[in-house]
Amino acid sequence: MNEEIYQAMIQGLKATIIEKEVVLGEADAKEGVLTILDLLEDLDQFWNSEEDLDPNASVLETFIEETRKKYSSEVKQDG
Repeated sequence: MNEEIYQAMIQGLKATIIEKEVVLGEADAKEGVLTILDLLEDLDQFWNSEEDLDPNASVLETFIEETRKKYSSEVKQDG
């Protein structure tokens, strides 16, 4: 894995999350978005554990945390 492929993979998955939210709406996108967030986290931990492919890994971590938080708060509001 090189930096270019890693960045393309991460950006593609982030774009998929955003597109699912836009096309399906947040409620219908929830399950898929949470699955992609898990995948993003797993891929980042596997490929970028030493931050050699993305020294600014905290940006991705923040995106994952904020998106999870958004969907977690939706669950509380609905329940």
